[in-house]
Amino acid sequence: MGSHKPVLDVGGRPLVARVLDAAGERPALVVGPGQGVPEGVRVVWERVPGGGPVAGLSTAVETLVDDATVGAAPLPYAVVLLAADLPFVTSAHVDRLLTALGSADLAVTVDRGGRTNWLCSAWRLTALRARLDDVGDAYGRSMRELADGLRTQPVDDPAEVALDVDTPADLERARDRARDGARGRARGPARDRARDRSADASSPD
Repeated sequence: MGSHKPVLDVGGRPLVARVLDAAGERPALVVGPGQGVPEGVRVVWERVPGGGPVAGLSTAVETLVDDATVGAAPLPYAVVLLAADLPFVTSAHVDRLLTALGSADLAVTVDRGGRTNWLCSAWRLTALRARLDDVGDAYGRSMRELADGLRTQPVDDPAEVALDVDTPADLERARDRARDGARGRARGPARDRARDRSADASSPD
């Protein structure tokens, strides 16, 4: 992509900042460089730089465990994994992942074409820690390998909020979609004002 992807602009904001919106009021942890990350969001470096998503997830889990060990924060029951290139992921979709987790070990987004997006998923922390222990060295491991043997619940994505940005063409499509969304939001209040004026004009004195 020719740049640090999480800082690429979509709709006037860095990709990573848009993704962090989906966390809502939940605690968030960014693994990797901190460029583009809003103030107040915790950032940690990968313990195995360049090791891929499993290594990054392993770093996040180790950080949570370290915090719990020193009493800084309790361990959560689940961890939501969101890649930094999902500009349209929403808090509502995160809620759907956590709800779908239920008695499963893993809830993972599946797009309309049937593609599994491992980087938009929710993991039961006990199961995730066990799999990371089984895998051992996390460097270069695949998400599919990490998920092997876990009770997995697919979560549909009919609104395509989990579309990722992997190519320059993806980036342009994301920017077009963000512009279209902004225009739609602007038209909404304008229509409301027009309806209000129409109602005022037709109201009897």
